[in-house]
Amino acid sequence: MKRLALLSLALLSLAQAAGAGSFMVLSYSGSDVPTELIERYHPAGVILFPSNLRDDPVRVVHELRQRYPDLLVMIDQEGGPFYSYRAPGVPRFPTAMALAASGGAELVRQVGRGIGQEIAYLGANVDLAPVLDVNINPKNPIIGFRSFGADPKEVIKYGLAFARGLEDAGVLWTAKHFPGHGDTQTDSHTGLPLVDKPLAEIQQVELAPFRAAVEAGVPLIMTAHILYPALDPDYPATLSRKILTGLLRNEMGYQNLIITDDMGMRAISDRWGAGEAAVMAVEAGADLVLVGRGGQTADDVYQALNKALQTGRISSERLQQTQSRLEKVWARFRPPAPEPNWQKLKALNLKAARAGVTWLSGDLPIPGAGTLVIGPKISKLWGEEPSLAELAPKYLPGSHYLEVSEKPNGDDITAALERAKRFDRIVFGTYHWLGPLPDEQIWLYEALAATGKPVYVVSLGYPDDYTYLDPAPSGYLATYGYRAAQVRAALEALAGAYRPAGRLPVPVGPFPIGYGKGR
Repeated sequence: MKRLALLSLALLSLAQAAGAGSFMVLSYSGSDVPTELIERYHPAGVILFPSNLRDDPVRVVHELRQRYPDLLVMIDQEGGPFYSYRAPGVPRFPTAMALAASGGAELVRQVGRGIGQEIAYLGANVDLAPVLDVNINPKNPIIGFRSFGADPKEVIKYGLAFARGLEDAGVLWTAKHFPGHGDTQTDSHTGLPLVDKPLAEIQQVELAPFRAAVEAGVPLIMTAHILYPALDPDYPATLSRKILTGLLRNEMGYQNLIITDDMGMRAISDRWGAGEAAVMAVEAGADLVLVGRGGQTADDVYQALNKALQTGRISSERLQQTQSRLEKVWARFRPPAPEPNWQKLKALNLKAARAGVTWLSGDLPIPGAGTLVIGPKISKLWGEEPSLAELAPKYLPGSHYLEVSEKPNGDDITAALERAKRFDRIVFGTYHWLGPLPDEQIWLYEALAATGKPVYVVSLGYPDDYTYLDPAPSGYLATYGYRAAQVRAALEALAGAYRPAGRLPVPVGPFPIGYGKGR
């Protein structure tokens, strides 16, 4: 009898342990199958970062799927900087904002399908995309060109087109970051953002794309670590029962999986601790808590969830709700797909990049002869790409080039001014995303403009660089990103290889949404 009782307790403990893991999506270190981590925590899923996808990523992810067929294998493959699977030869498609600038929903769907084919070949089954945040704040420190724009109708149009493309490829999609991260001035990685605006405006702007996603049958929605006083004055969305259960579940009718953003982000961890916050998120209505930093954070979350199950703070009924939703998702899993036609995807990538280039001012084309192209070498944090300067001789024939740092120093400025003396015109590449346009780029631009020679600007990030530049440039192109295909497309537009016909998804200085000189 005593042995039977001990066995029952052991089985109960194992069940509770598996239950705690059922609420977790974990990151891991290294590029091998994380067997030890999965056997320890029994998570519902894992998230793949670039550091996990070195060496032979396809073989490893396929092995992961084979060993753990019910595992959610998630990846950030939005386009633009958030592109975790970026092995050599894998096309890196443009940002969401560049896709919206194209004005073609069918093209956006094709890109979504192309990205989905990359993911399906790798073996992942969930893309943490598209971003459905309406980027109405140009000073937003984390969304920016990851958004499809500042008009909720356009975000719906292109966001759902992208999602349908992922579905075409057999990949599950995720609408993020509910209830909206587009009007913040704080990055939730570093602090707790506040969106203090009337409920009516939130309904019309922030919530509209998520309502459309729910109607479209979105399988996962990711929460935002943001305080919306009009929705809940006390807790950020991730921890708010009013928002996740009251608004999203009950009012909007969403019955599929809710996943949190990373519980290790400081908006949450600095105030509640990742473990307690994970329990609060599940109580609020979340099914899955994302632990993007692993290590001690993962253990804290696991122990807190396990204790909450043991004490009844999280009920067995609540666990069953999440498990039922997971079973619905498992039914939609497809096996890894065959290798895609990379040449076709590369052609699609260039087509999308060209379609998004937006011509705001000046005359095109310009001759390569007599032109100096000055381009920043952008940080390789999000994947290394050739600079505007490096590609200039190939795609703006006859031009010369000078590469400078992302924050040009005194030597860069001196070299640029000395080189500029020998040329008739200058093309200057600017870039910003996480924060304002760096002062160093502004100083270099002002020094170049002071030479009296025409300065054409190619904006390689968020398109509002124009508003930082005085005097106004002689010509201005926006690419909404610095991936190689986008840089090539900008140079080809300058050279007259095609007429850039993109249109602004966000207002830029005197130019309204929808403007594009080439349309």
